[in-house]
Amino acid sequence: MKKSTFLIFSAYIFTKTLIGLIFHPFITIRQVTRRPVLLPVIFSPFVGLIILFMFGRIGSVLINTYGLKREAISLFLSTVFISVMLWQILLIYLLISFLFALWKK
Repeated sequence: MKKSTFLIFSAYIFTKTLIGLIFHPFITIRQVTRRPVLLPVIFSPFVGLIILFMFGRIGSVLINTYGLKREAISLFLSTVFISVMLWQILLIYLLISFLFALWKK
């Protein structure tokens, strides 16, 4: 298999799994436990939080806002942080429950 074909295929599988985690996490986590090579995809929301934090820090240095705009930006960033963190906790919980179910068999 060519290197570019493998890269496109890997990107497709990663994207397909990530979209599956967004829209139906229960089914996708079950599939990931059967194919452990896709396990790093489960931790992609954590990587997204790190990127969000880095962009927030860079934005705080480059953009000076005061008043209502600053409160709106902080409300948006904190809402995104909480929702992505809860989503990551849900994915880890589902992963652990499926792994325990597989080990009990």
